[in-house]
Amino acid sequence: MSDVEKGETVVASAAVPVAVAATDIPMRDQEKIGAKCCGCLCDYRRAVVAISIIYIVRYIIAIIFTTTGATLVGTANAESFNMTEEEQTTMAISMGGAAAAWAILLCCNIFSLVAALRYSVCMLSTVVLLILAGFGWNIYEIIAVSVADTGVIIGSIIVVSIGCALALYPVVGLILEIKSGIMSKETYPREAYSCCCSPKV
Repeated sequence: MSDVEKGETVVASAAVPVAVAATDIPMRDQEKIGAKCCGCLCDYRRAVVAISIIYIVRYIIAIIFTTTGATLVGTANAESFNMTEEEQTTMAISMGGAAAAWAILLCCNIFSLVAALRYSVCMLSTVVLLILAGFGWNIYEIIAVSVADTGVIIGSIIVVSIGCALALYPVVGLILEIKSGIMSKETYPREAYSCCCSPKV
């Protein structure tokens, strides 16, 4: 007769992770095991989903504004903007390039959202690589393109580094919890947490 049949509570061990140890308590009523983002805000999965959605909305708005601006500049006459035709063309191309960049970033955040919703370690690891690639590109732009003095460059690098760390933090936290067995589709009713609502499902 098994321990469960005897009415005993199964204790988590190395062979049976805490996240999947069998108990008689429904998953949604069990005490949360995983960490909270920033110690109090929400679970890591919810944090990645929320951040992804915020950036998706931001980039959609940016794409709309830049494409609208590019169209306006491209169709207006030189007198309207007090610009030469060549200057209008250059600006329209620049705005089009910016819209393309926003579209790429939009796709990256949609990818991040799907990765969190699917609990995919592989996809989330790709998100980490994308964040690091973006960080490297920002550092390159600051150092190679900036004409500011050394103090401003160092300050910019510090700001970009903090931004990168904040972006990586919930993604890496989610990856670690998924790999440890704490966070999964089955355990999420237990792990769900939000400081401003009741996410238990």
